[in-house]
Amino acid sequence: MLLALGVVDYTLHRPWRLFVLLIIVLYVAEWAAFRHRREAIFIIRQRRHRLANQLQLVTGWLQLGAVQKAEEAMERLMIQEASQSRWFRHLPSHWSYLFLRWDARGEERGVVIRWSGLDTLAPSYRMAWILERRLREAIRMAQSTMTVDFAGEGFRIVVADAPRSVPRGWTLGPDGVAISWPSRRNAVQSTSEQL
Repeated sequence: MLLALGVVDYTLHRPWRLFVLLIIVLYVAEWAAFRHRREAIFIIRQRRHRLANQLQLVTGWLQLGAVQKAEEAMERLMIQEASQSRWFRHLPSHWSYLFLRWDARGEERGVVIRWSGLDTLAPSYRMAWILERRLREAIRMAQSTMTVDFAGEGFRIVVADAPRSVPRGWTLGPDGVAISWPSRRNAVQSTSEQL
């Protein structure tokens, strides 16, 4: 209580410091909001670009008279959009945003991210934080495709066409460079802690 009274007394004698602190807090809050708005605009642009490319492909097949190929391209587009709609069902909004953002970042680099096991996903903040770190590493390695498989409270990322140099924590297997979370070591530690 004495500390609070001291702070109040200090700010009353030097009110300009409180004003400067308020300005700094407002600036940081506005900067964070602007960063998220910029990220949302980036996501929307990427999605519109992909949709326009797919529709141009369908239009091109129709102009060439290849109705079967146009139907196949339209079917792939519908399947892709239907699979992305699962991102918004039964998931917290920050997880849906995570999927949209990484899908857009992958598209920007020419990498297709395949998400599987979303029905079994048990989202947590810690898992989202670790997934963000691992996706950042994976997107740098990937050249065309990568797969993210979810299984309950864990995930596995596989980069099929990664370079031969394996980053720390990643393993080189027959299907490419992969990493799992929780790793076997973490899973064994958590099991022994429960006992």
